[in-house]
Amino acid sequence: MATLVLAFVIASLYALVFHVIFGHGWLRLFFYLLVSILGFGLGHFLASIVGQSWLYIGALNFAEATIVSWVFLFAARAWQR
Repeated sequence: MATLVLAFVIASLYALVFHVIFGHGWLRLFFYLLVSILGFGLGHFLASIVGQSWLYIGALNFAEATIVSWVFLFAARAWQR
């Protein structure tokens, strides 16, 4: 349960930072939040399936989840343009 909360908090912070940098209203903040959580979860899941991770925080595959989350955020921004 603690890993899930930590993942949600980190993904939320990534969405907030992305929104502060690129902005464009409250509705996009919620969209970025959804995209970041989805990407973070997928990154963690894929790293768990592969069985290798660069950096763990507890049971969380932090590095892979972070990379996929940011890729999803930039892809979502490119898709909205």
